[in-house]
Amino acid sequence: MSHYLITGSSSGIGAALATQLTANGHAVSGVARRKQRLTALANQLNSFNGYAADVGDTESLAYAIRKAKAKSGAIDVAILNAGIYQPQDGTKIDPQIYANHMTINYLGVVNALAGLVPDMVRDGKGHIAIVSSVAGWRGLPKSAAYGPTKAALISLAESLYFDLVPRGLRIQVICPGFVDSEATAVNDFEMPDLISADSAASAIITGMQGHDFSINFPKSFTRKMGLLRLLPDRLFFRLVGKQTGAF
Repeated sequence: MSHYLITGSSSGIGAALATQLTANGHAVSGVARRKQRLTALANQLNSFNGYAADVGDTESLAYAIRKAKAKSGAIDVAILNAGIYQPQDGTKIDPQIYANHMTINYLGVVNALAGLVPDMVRDGKGHIAIVSSVAGWRGLPKSAAYGPTKAALISLAESLYFDLVPRGLRIQVICPGFVDSEATAVNDFEMPDLISADSAASAIITGMQGHDFSINFPKSFTRKMGLLRLLPDRLFFRLVGKQTGAF
């Protein structure tokens, strides 16, 4: 069985992944800021160890990764899932909110990679899955702080592919649609094709067993979003604006 590292593991998709993977006999090291949530998961799940750390803090995260390796051995698979989402009104720009999204959503992944990649390259093996979002495919209403970080993660994963796959590593990017979680609970609009965190975790685990670089789900939603990526700008803005009430 494998040793998984999951960031953002105290709730939502991360906690669902930890639950399903430990049920399948894997060892899971979970990283999150909320120590009490991690402790509760450790009491519920066999082969789960929690490490309280802020992914935006390079040293804190590096220490957590070192402890996970010391406790459970080399990390075979990393699912870099930690993220925040705060809807934004583009007429009222608060730079700190945008910076917070970049620090957690994007640099949080980079900080994790710094603690994972050297050992994996040395060993010539390892599997890294970066959780992005369909919100990174094109700009969407209220996503001016969140969407760009997810677009950056897709570009990061694509760039890393060229460097790391020839060294024996596997790289994938995960692009979910709407998932029922603490983050999406703040939305004040109907979320099409909303799925549970458990369903999202199952889709991720299945996708990671396959060979596709990009894991996109649910298909009922991501196919529509995929078509939107191909539309000319004028038609895209008109259609999405009408559907979301932005126009």
